[in-house]
Amino acid sequence: MPSLHAIASSLFALALVAVPGAQAASWTKGNVTESDSSLLYSAVGDVSTYSASVSTYLCVYKVNSLKTQNVKGTTNYNFGVTGCNAGGEEFVGRCPDLTSFPGCGNYDIVVSSQSKTSKPKVTSVKKQASPQPKAGKPKAEQGTQQGAVQV
Repeated sequence: MPSLHAIASSLFALALVAVPGAQAASWTKGNVTESDSSLLYSAVGDVSTYSASVSTYLCVYKVNSLKTQNVKGTTNYNFGVTGCNAGGEEFVGRCPDLTSFPGCGNYDIVVSSQSKTSKPKVTSVKKQASPQPKAGKPKAEQGTQQGAVQV
């Protein structure tokens, strides 16, 4: 019969092996390259690549930021963009301006790509939260100074 010490050592070793596999991969900030932008526009412009859970169809005006994550051979791209809710499948892709559609603002678009040869897939489109007012100042004082006289 194995000793209590041997059993405890085995359980500890098993725990050490299991923990790294259970951790989710972290997102890494990066610079947006032309290749990254092309991947985004390709995915956003082809509604057949949208996950069934995605119901917001965007046109993208500008790519603002990028975070990437590698998980089991798949690269996930989280693009921070300025764009507009196109209201349907017909006008997805690139926006010519920010006046053509209502619902313009900042969005996060997650695109998943398994390899350079497979089609990228849009897995999430979410509107970014509006910045909250700074604590301690009344809303009227933020951004501009009230009562200032211009000479």
